[in-house]
Amino acid sequence: MPFISDGRKLVQHAFNNNYAMPAFNICSLEMAKACVMAAEAEEAPIIIQTYPGDLKHASPKVMQAMVKALAEEASVPIMLHLDHGEGLSMAVSCLRAGYSSVMFDGAEESLAENIAKSRRLAEVAHAAGASLEVTADAFEDGQAMSDLDDTKALMDGSGADKIAIAVGSRHGQSSRLDLAHLSALASNLGRPLVLHGGSGIAAEDLAEAVKLGVVKVNIGAALLRNLLASWSKEAPSAKLHYEVFDFARNNLIEVARDKIRIMKASGKAAGF
Repeated sequence: MPFISDGRKLVQHAFNNNYAMPAFNICSLEMAKACVMAAEAEEAPIIIQTYPGDLKHASPKVMQAMVKALAEEASVPIMLHLDHGEGLSMAVSCLRAGYSSVMFDGAEESLAENIAKSRRLAEVAHAAGASLEVTADAFEDGQAMSDLDDTKALMDGSGADKIAIAVGSRHGQSSRLDLAHLSALASNLGRPLVLHGGSGIAAEDLAEAVKLGVVKVNIGAALLRNLLASWSKEAPSAKLHYEVFDFARNNLIEVARDKIRIMKASGKAAGF
């Protein structure tokens, strides 16, 4: 299936059909391939994304070429997203390389500055035929709760396509969502929502979040921890690196398939 160059298409499909796509943070071919194989096994659309740190190991051009090649050999829709983009320059570099979507992380800005910079980047992303994600709050402590009025102001003022909200998830930790607050945000916005720190969110909370308009859930720590554990277990006795890669990839596939199922994305590729 062709690589989905305009992320807005998949985001809207998920929103209209009540499912969420896992957005898998990857930094290597083995990680990306595992996520694609999991998506094919579940017949699900997915998002593959790179963090700024990943782009220090391979440029946006290299990452895009790799993911696009995997997507074109796959049987399911796949898009590529920049996670926590650090300003206009990084986002533009990724858009020029052919990313389907970028995020502007303006959480440390004032609301007015966040809106202004997000609006400018929305114009750039849309001109490039891509999607923009913005965020209203910082997520580092896992305690912030997105303000209803500020979140709506950012979404309406920026022209972004999806917005990351803070409702209790914690990066790399087990967490429960404030579903009542999520429901209030969903009712107030009526637009596609994103959750960060998705690896540790309770499965039952994720299932409810999907019903409330969450279309994208970031999954990073679950893959990273499994990858490191797989390497530690297999590498000492391996005679060839292929054995290590295969073992790790097979374990990552199961992690990814589990997240796909929880988010109700299984089988949704057929309707895209």
